[in-house]
Amino acid sequence: MSIAAIVISLLALVFTTFSFWWMNWRKGNLKLGNIRTYAAVAQGNKLIIELPIIFFNSGALPVLVENLRLIFPERGAESTALYFNAIVEKLATDQGRAFATPFAVHPGTAQLKICEFQRLRSGFAFSKGSYEICIQCLTSDEKKWKTIKNFHLKVREKQVKALNSIFTAHDNEPQLT
Repeated sequence: MSIAAIVISLLALVFTTFSFWWMNWRKGNLKLGNIRTYAAVAQGNKLIIELPIIFFNSGALPVLVENLRLIFPERGAESTALYFNAIVEKLATDQGRAFATPFAVHPGTAQLKICEFQRLRSGFAFSKGSYEICIQCLTSDEKKWKTIKNFHLKVREKQVKALNSIFTAHDNEPQLT
């Protein structure tokens, strides 16, 4: 038997095994799209933020998202966490409101979830500026909170009064001049 035949056979076996693993067993990463809009209110002693989040699974296995939270790293991280409270169908409404439950993101698919995060006894009031926020998640594979997206929540001067009094949607993109 020739050495070339053995080498070709072994390479074919390695390629087949790798391809099978890649298409069927590869654990993926959960990726999130950019946050273009948000709804929020800091009223009384309650802080509520709703974010339309696009989840994408880059792997070959489903990813089970067990829980989510928002962190303000500049304000003390875990002590300021807003917890995943509900999912709604339309931003800044109670339409289709359902309690937060674990959900699966299937392989190679993207799905939109409008997630509501809340914190009681927040002592928070919006002011003009940019707030750094981390979206963290717990998956069925991870037992620790993992940051999956960092972004800035932009608050303009004309939005401050509304954000501190009524729950309404806002654009998170910089204004063109």
